[in-house]
Amino acid sequence: MDIEKKYNTGVVWQDFQHRQLMDLFFKVKEAKAKKTGDDVFKYSLAFLAMYVNHHFKLEEEYMEIYYFPDTDLHKKEHKDLIKKIKSFRKNYAEHDEQSINKLLITLNDWILNHILENDKKLGEYIISCEQKAK
Repeated sequence: MDIEKKYNTGVVWQDFQHRQLMDLFFKVKEAKAKKTGDDVFKYSLAFLAMYVNHHFKLEEEYMEIYYFPDTDLHKKEHKDLIKKIKSFRKNYAEHDEQSINKLLITLNDWILNHILENDKKLGEYIISCEQKAK
């Protein structure tokens, strides 16, 4: 499933990585519906651990390069999600209805609250800085 335009920030690498997260969300949702979620659940937890480290590091590098004014808030949200994922992995190590529902809620909240708000602001800021540099 392709990411909807409303989720795009306009920054190619950021949109690509967000698309990966959205794809994961839809895979988990589909696996839940088909009741084939055990392997998808394990993959999702591993993917999220890798994703947050790589994606957040890259975003934070751009925040530092361009002196993004909301860097502290943005980094705090990143740290909060990392804590949630660590806690989630500890508390929901096995796939069951409750764990997959909690994973879907966590991903959905992140997509709606962070990507649609703060990442869009960051994307606009990065684009404006890069256009000024030309």
